[in-house]
Amino acid sequence: MLKNITLNNNIRLLLNGTETFAALKDALTHAERCINLEYFSFHDDETGNTIKDILIQRASQGVKVRMIIDAAGSWRLTRKFIREIKSSGIEFKYFMPLSLRNLSSIIHRDHRKIITVDNKTGFLGGFNIGDIYLRQWRDTHIKICGDSVNELDKIFFRMWDKNFSRKRTCYAQEVINMPDIKDSAGCVPVKIISSGRGEDFRAIADEYIRIISSAKKRIWITTPYFVPDKKFVDALHSASLRGVDVRIIIPSASNHMLVSWAAQSYIDSLIKSGIRIFIYQDRFIHAKTMIADSHVASVGTANLDSLSFEINYEVQALIYSTRLVNELEKVFLDDLTNCTEETQELRQNRPVIHKVKECAGRLLAAIL
Repeated sequence: MLKNITLNNNIRLLLNGTETFAALKDALTHAERCINLEYFSFHDDETGNTIKDILIQRASQGVKVRMIIDAAGSWRLTRKFIREIKSSGIEFKYFMPLSLRNLSSIIHRDHRKIITVDNKTGFLGGFNIGDIYLRQWRDTHIKICGDSVNELDKIFFRMWDKNFSRKRTCYAQEVINMPDIKDSAGCVPVKIISSGRGEDFRAIADEYIRIISSAKKRIWITTPYFVPDKKFVDALHSASLRGVDVRIIIPSASNHMLVSWAAQSYIDSLIKSGIRIFIYQDRFIHAKTMIADSHVASVGTANLDSLSFEINYEVQALIYSTRLVNELEKVFLDDLTNCTEETQELRQNRPVIHKVKECAGRLLAAIL
């Protein structure tokens, strides 16, 4: 299980839009050689235009800038916005434009959020780029300085080659041959996991199940979309029944109503096996994190549903650091102050219409 683990890393947690976009802008502004950006949702608003203008400015100064943007997640981008990017010399590609001739394009999406700068600074997590993520969502992102950035660049270039080149380019070799830039202050072991159609199928889901199955004390999860498969649910039940403290935070309302109904349908059986479910009542919580015992944490883009586990392209960082786990523990406990806990009594007294919606959501989510 030591494959792809790098030891020379410095990790910074980014817990709100203000500090996340400030860190992004600072890193992009100081780029000297190259910027690689792979994003699900990029908005044509104040935040999106600020990032775009920085990218254009750096490209004008000779920095090599490449962008992969998901066509469905960023469908609101205007032609003018894209024209400005392309005319500046930035290499811009849409991931899988929607097409009725290719029905798989509707569901197979690039859900990653990756930025790398000069092969030494990287970002990944839940934040997309837009004003709504600045104030209205509670999310978690990380900044990485160190060797794991090379792993993020490899993931980026695999996507670039796979989807936009008739033959493989030398980009992957370009990454490998870059200077070995050390961050002497960092010594955090990190494992970067990617998954998606045709590459590392179910890699993130299988790693999650492995971690849950080996946990001895606790599994604390935060996820915006909770429609897991049987393997994942069985792993949670098994962990709880052997005495592991399993807690899950999900939002009170989702930006996808069907998914919200489906998530509610899992709660009764989870509670009966001792798993504690908390409903976040403040802003929409969009973080995708997990804490296992006191030594490993996961931060990234994958939701706990079949789209993330088996269909979309995702990326997750496993961080082996007691210090970072402690930081995320404090974040989790702080989020709990904005939650209400589900109980069997509350579940029994919920309106019948809610039960009907849950059944419908579970059924339709499985079909779709």
